[in-house]
Amino acid sequence: MRLTVSTCQAIQATTMHLNTRYSTPVLLAVLLALAGCQNIPSASRSASTATHAAASTGTDATRVVQPVAIYLAQSAPGDRLVAVPVPDGTVYLHARPILAREDLTEAAALSDRQGGHFVGLRLTPAGAERLSAVSRQNIGNLLALVIGRELVAAPRISSVLDRGILAFEVPSAEAATDIAARIRGDVPQ
Repeated sequence: MRLTVSTCQAIQATTMHLNTRYSTPVLLAVLLALAGCQNIPSASRSASTATHAAASTGTDATRVVQPVAIYLAQSAPGDRLVAVPVPDGTVYLHARPILAREDLTEAAALSDRQGGHFVGLRLTPAGAERLSAVSRQNIGNLLALVIGRELVAAPRISSVLDRGILAFEVPSAEAATDIAARIRGDVPQ
């Protein structure tokens, strides 16, 4: 018997159809068994994995995320206050911050019409509530913005801060841009 090309194609198609018909249920059973063994990462775990993956690459995706905190401070020494030297004297910070990075939703470089430069911060509702209560009781004291271990700004509280935003004056537009980027964690390593 002699096989032609069309006969060979018909045999191959029949064999393939038979193999698929019998192997499909087996393949599905194996895939279902493997899927049952797979761990599905939680949201926090996948976020930390993504952060770790970005940190382990040598690309611009690597970021330096420094601690950010806002402390109540004053210009006079007191019990349990931390002395921080500044160019024109010493500022005394309370040991516990009143706000941290988790209380911030946005950081941006800003400027006004008079040429002043600022770092603007928008707070979470919980952070805004805490700041309002603290500022109400501490008019005349200072708010110290600390990034890493650096005191960046320490303006005096002149009124109740109840709008959920803060603006820290800084010396230049470049400083405002740099500080806002550091707060957001946008600084390449």
